[in-house]
Amino acid sequence: MKRIFFVVALFISASLSAQDKKLKVIWDVSDSDTATTAAVFRQVNNALALVPDMEIEVVFHGSAIYGLMKDSTIFTSRIKTVKEKGVVLAACNNSLRRLKIDASKLVGEAIIVPSAVVEMIRKQSEGWSYLKSGL
Repeated sequence: MKRIFFVVALFISASLSAQDKKLKVIWDVSDSDTATTAAVFRQVNNALALVPDMEIEVVFHGSAIYGLMKDSTIFTSRIKTVKEKGVVLAACNNSLRRLKIDASKLVGEAIIVPSAVVEMIRKQSEGWSYLKSGL
């Protein structure tokens, strides 16, 4: 009888801890299609409207880096809005080097990660969900 009670208590404990688990997601943005990037900002805001404490990181690499440039004004207000909500906007240093972009040309809201791929692998190994950008 004690064994059954222990198994049931363990199951209930595991179920409760799974329900309390904080949602964390990393978005992968790799192309310069402005419609795709706009969709990611929309999806991020929609997710935060439903789960305000969700942890979100958006990783820009490849030609998507151009969306984080200071001289690109298309996403300025969206970048500021999501940053104010706690979203991390990460730029891939490998992409910056390959595209010969100086990091000082990025918006102040962006952080630089050494490698977008490694950043996404790391986050997933820590339990973060992965979403690929798309319309």
